[in-house]
Amino acid sequence: MQNFEDREFSESSKTILEYEDIGIDEYIGSSTFIVKMIKVEVDGIEIATKIKYFSHEHDLELIDKHGINEKCDGCVRSIFPPFYTCAQCGFFLHKSCVELSRKIRHPLHQHPLMLLPRSPHIQSFFVCNACHHICNGFLYHCGRCDFHLDVQCSLIPYMFKHACHEHQLILSTLSYYRKCSCCNSSQGYKFRCADCDFIVDFKCLTLPYTIRYREHEHPFTLCYTPEDESGEYFCDICEEKRDPKRWFYYCADCLYPTHPKCIHGNLLNVKFEKACTFDIHQHPLTLVPKIEHEPLCKKCGKACTNPLSYECVKCNFNFHAYCLRPSTTL
Repeated sequence: MQNFEDREFSESSKTILEYEDIGIDEYIGSSTFIVKMIKVEVDGIEIATKIKYFSHEHDLELIDKHGINEKCDGCVRSIFPPFYTCAQCGFFLHKSCVELSRKIRHPLHQHPLMLLPRSPHIQSFFVCNACHHICNGFLYHCGRCDFHLDVQCSLIPYMFKHACHEHQLILSTLSYYRKCSCCNSSQGYKFRCADCDFIVDFKCLTLPYTIRYREHEHPFTLCYTPEDESGEYFCDICEEKRDPKRWFYYCADCLYPTHPKCIHGNLLNVKFEKACTFDIHQHPLTLVPKIEHEPLCKKCGKACTNPLSYECVKCNFNFHAYCLRPSTTL
């Protein structure tokens, strides 16, 4: 007799196969950009060096340069070449983010999803329905159901092999409340193994493989197994114990292990210093993190205790994110 675990996997696979008939790469509409200038390489390959992106008012130029300490406005991860940028606005997009489809179908939702350059919500950021991270980058959105999917989650295939596990993983919509084997969270959609009880959520799968922490000299690498066999594992940031079954970040040069949350916090998918215009104020407002001395919100008069608030540099005052209604993002 087929047990519950097998039935769950079978039903999930059935859902995915029905979706597969629709076509994961199906999209409707024109390209996201218009090519303005082309460079022909020695091997004859044409490379678009200047483009007009559909959501940005200025032309973007292709850059092939390392060491840029910025985040991509699309996927909200550290920028690396090749990428496009706007010299006037400080707008950055990975080449891969420029090439995202305008409209897709995804197994987590029954309707087509449209690519948006910002959240349609009041605060100009959203919570991804897959990983539950707060994000202010690009998203795939269903207006009918108010469903949001950030770029990182949208790029994970529904069936794949990951370095963290020996067997193939498949998206299981029936494992929503089961605990992730890598972080112990029961929140969000999961991928599960067809051959064992291993389960991993979108939040863990979208963690950056390498990350920097404040002024630390070296980058940290995401690790899936303990760094040694000592039997005692601690986080060098919070100095609390670590569960050896859970993923962690590690600087091998300094023998420096940390909890993922201690190194990236709760706002991994937020790009600060993004300027927006709002109906409530005449100047552009900049998204800033919570500061030590909490200023009063100009609209409601209460302290800005939320981790996200907007600041007017010209007027030197702040607004709660929830006290604003955005008109447009610069």
